[in-house]
Amino acid sequence: AGFSAVHWCHDWIGEPVFYSDAFAEQVRQLAAHNSLRVADVHGFGGTDPTGITCTDELFLALNINRAEFAARLGADILVMHLPVRNIESKDSAIPDSIAILKALRPACGDLGVRLAVENLPWPSHTYAFFEALFDEFDEDYLGFCYDSGHAILTGQADLVVRYGDRLIATHLHDNDGSDDQHRLPGKGKADWPMIVNAIKQAGYSGTVNLELHLPADMALEEFCRQAYKTIEKCWEQGGPA
Repeated sequence: AGFSAVHWCHDWIGEPVFYSDAFAEQVRQLAAHNSLRVADVHGFGGTDPTGITCTDELFLALNINRAEFAARLGADILVMHLPVRNIESKDSAIPDSIAILKALRPACGDLGVRLAVENLPWPSHTYAFFEALFDEFDEDYLGFCYDSGHAILTGQADLVVRYGDRLIATHLHDNDGSDDQHRLPGKGKADWPMIVNAIKQAGYSGTVNLELHLPADMALEEFCRQAYKTIEKCWEQGGPA
């Protein structure tokens, strides 16, 4: 379809899974066989609707494992959902997240993996939340993953402008504002000219990653081709690449 890279998003929620060295090697070989680069890896999310309890200790261990997995695949970014639990209050979200990030830093530093905190449709994800994290940690360790679908749901589309200097990963998709639908760009309310221009003006040199759901009435191959053409058109209409 034209894509050159993928974002590893398996096992980010649900039953905790630790990846072995042998499994990482299988994934590395599969990506290489298909001429694909693994651009970044999704960390374990922590909040699970099935009721599995994720302690801070388990969250930490799983994400150190994900950082190791990323490094073995040649990826240098781990996308993080913080705080650990969606039910955490606005008052506790910042100190709890800072504590987790401090605990992850030694391992990530040794591995050469940066963290990218993703904007989520959670009450704790205020502008003050991101500003506190970015004030605490430098850009060599902590960056920003812009999720365009989540930004619609929270009314924070301007996050991509506000934190463009920290942008190191993207989750691009669309929705109608009622739910996190992961539609193709242009199939919802997202302002794509604004998003594309903000990403370009930020000097972003990372992967343009689409985080999409496959429609039930489309074949995978057809959908991949349409997805590539859609984001290519968005970039062309936004001005020079």
